[in-house]
Amino acid sequence: MKKLLILGSSNHEVDVIKIAQSMGYYVITTDYYTDKNLIPSKFVADEAWNISWTDYDELEARCRETGVNGILAGFSEFRIEAMIELCRRLNLPCYINDEQLEITRDKNKFKQMCKRFGVPIVNEYDPQSLEIIFPVIIKPTDRGGSIGINVAYNENEYKEYLEYAYSMSPSKSVVVEDFIGDGIKFDCSYYISEKEAVLIETCDTTMLTKQKGFETMQKAWTFPSKHEQEYIEQVDTNVKSMLMSLGMKCGVANISFFYRNGRFYVFETGFRLGGGHSFDYQRASNGIDYLSCMIKYALNEDYEPNTNIPRDRGFAVTYNIYFNSNEGVVVNHVIGEDKVRDINEVITYVPNLYNGYVIKGNKPNSIAMCTLYAKDLDTILRDIDIINKTLKVETNSGICPIFCELTSCEILDAISK
Repeated sequence: MKKLLILGSSNHEVDVIKIAQSMGYYVITTDYYTDKNLIPSKFVADEAWNISWTDYDELEARCRETGVNGILAGFSEFRIEAMIELCRRLNLPCYINDEQLEITRDKNKFKQMCKRFGVPIVNEYDPQSLEIIFPVIIKPTDRGGSIGINVAYNENEYKEYLEYAYSMSPSKSVVVEDFIGDGIKFDCSYYISEKEAVLIETCDTTMLTKQKGFETMQKAWTFPSKHEQEYIEQVDTNVKSMLMSLGMKCGVANISFFYRNGRFYVFETGFRLGGGHSFDYQRASNGIDYLSCMIKYALNEDYEPNTNIPRDRGFAVTYNIYFNSNEGVVVNHVIGEDKVRDINEVITYVPNLYNGYVIKGNKPNSIAMCTLYAKDLDTILRDIDIINKTLKVETNSGICPIFCELTSCEILDAISK
């Protein structure tokens, strides 16, 4: 039985571990956390190590001692950096190299590459420019996952958020762009092999609320995007050429655009597992199973991706479920999680709270991320209604319902052409 080491032990890695185990592999997970609330993956994996995924010397020695055959990063560019280094030391296959990773981490380099291949980008400003037209979005050049991102509507906010973005950037570099508040965030993913780059999914984003301060919080992704055909006609060919120029042998590219007035404007990408676990949707809808391909590649095994993506892929909604409470409030229990997990159409459920969790900050906190997949839209609408009525958070200050729940009207508006 081949052994796969996965870097990271959070709730997000549980799904990846189970898929690798279902393929017949022995799975090890590692990070330095020992608090049981932070390491649910360690209770699912066949073996767990309390070693930081940046402790290269100790991990290299343990991998050699244990006979690890392959390594896969979780959901972070920093873990991918660690994977690259460990694979180099152990002479193991790695789907990405330092140069390819840098394209995804450095938003300026990514934009320059887009320009070369004719992929339209969002208008950008020099951070020190005196001619900025508000509102603008400010973000670290080299961070993902919405870290350090804010929207400034005036000069005072701009100065505050610019300083914060610099503080969150490892390289002390930021990007300032037009904030397209009247557009739709459009995401797509490509499976990349030596032979071709294949568009495997598209989705549109429903934002949590237009309330000031919450502009970058995403409530739901609806699959497939109602703008998919427009994207294929306008942008797809150029993006494929750009991705193939990188020379990747096996992997996935998740690319984000804004769609406004019939045009697409790219703003970031990532060559890693998507935080929305869209590989679950692709497996359910008979699309390319890119996660299985990446696992097999890491273990140096043959694989043959399914490139015959069906036209009728059904519908899916990934629901980021939030609640709102005051800083310092303690979570006692999440009510209704078992009932939600038991819904037939739920293919992903990633909890983000645990008993004893202390609320930090004054923004809404995530209860869970949940993906539903069905062939018909009515079933999705029924299930979302069940979730809205079922999930609640019991805290030491009372019961909190879902904040800004996803509605049938929002889903229909996102999906209907």
